[in-house]
Amino acid sequence: MSKRLSALLVAALAVSPLLGFKYKIKDLQIRPAREYASFQDFQNLVIAAYPYSDQERVDQIFDTDKLIEKGFLAILVVIENNNSFPVQIQDKDIYLVDSRGQRERRLHYSDVLLSVSLDKPPSAYSPKDLQRKVDKQMRIDFEHKAFVERLVAPNSSDYGIVFFKLPEEGDLEGYSLYLPQIVNFSTQELLIFFEFELKDASQ
Repeated sequence: MSKRLSALLVAALAVSPLLGFKYKIKDLQIRPAREYASFQDFQNLVIAAYPYSDQERVDQIFDTDKLIEKGFLAILVVIENNNSFPVQIQDKDIYLVDSRGQRERRLHYSDVLLSVSLDKPPSAYSPKDLQRKVDKQMRIDFEHKAFVERLVAPNSSDYGIVFFKLPEEGDLEGYSLYLPQIVNFSTQELLIFFEFELKDASQ
């Protein structure tokens, strides 16, 4: 084998592992809300939650090991609206409540995306470098799956991922999800709040 061919082969082997790390979008498999371990059925609404609190579970929905490494908790929220009117729920009105009753606001998906993509604070990068650092497929995936605002039509369902800080060691015992602002979009009236326990995701 010539020296030139040998050098090209070495270069190819050095590059090929990098090609395997390209972000891959994974399908989000959604079940009927009542099939999740954590749900509440009230006011002709069924709201369910599924916490992805360890790497094995995160691997089901995102092609990254940085979420757990950087201390983020992803929670799938599924909403079934069996009313004759649409309901509106915004991500900023979804809280994680710990075992002491302390409420934690959600983290915006864009902040989580930057944190898992960057080694330094965003302010340390130029706009061009930020664009280069954030994988395009990962950005599309986070944008598509994130729960930002949902207007759920009558007799239909919707879903999305909400992000929080990951409790120590991923232990969710005694934690619950709290939704105080569920709106009848037709009348702009508030429905009664939802709050239910987050049970083990394996159930």
